Amino acid sequence: MSRILKSIVTAVGAPALALCAFAASAHHSAAQFNLREPVTVEGIIKEFNVTNPHTIAIVEITDEKRGTRDVEFEGHSASHFYRSGYTRGLAKPGDKITLVYGPRNDGEDGGYILGFTVNGKTVQFGSRSPETGR
Repeated sequence: MSRILKSIVTAVGAPALALCAFAASAHHSAAQFNLREPVTVEGIIKEFNVTNPHTIAIVEITDEKRGTRDVEFEGHSASHFYRSGYTRGLAKPGDKITLVYGPRNDGEDGGYILGFTVNGKTVQFGSRSPETGR
């Protein structure tokens, strides 16, 4: 490869690579969630997909203010769930779940899963209790 071509590839490739790295880190940021003020909610599991890069749970919740609705929660990677005590098939559609989560900063429904209890088993990330959120 000629020196000129190498220079062009370097001049264009390096900024493009840096931009991709920035975009990837922004995607995995938890800045959109308030992890310092956890909320506890009970509901019925509609979907519970422990996958990479993020677990997704859809839970039917009911409250006096907004009634019954399906709410989507995001969680850690599958490996993090399994290391924290989750076992395949533990949380299934129709199961009752108590979920502790960091709510979205924009006030919309949903949040980031910090822990949960389902079928008598508690899965906890960090030191927060799914029963108290503390």
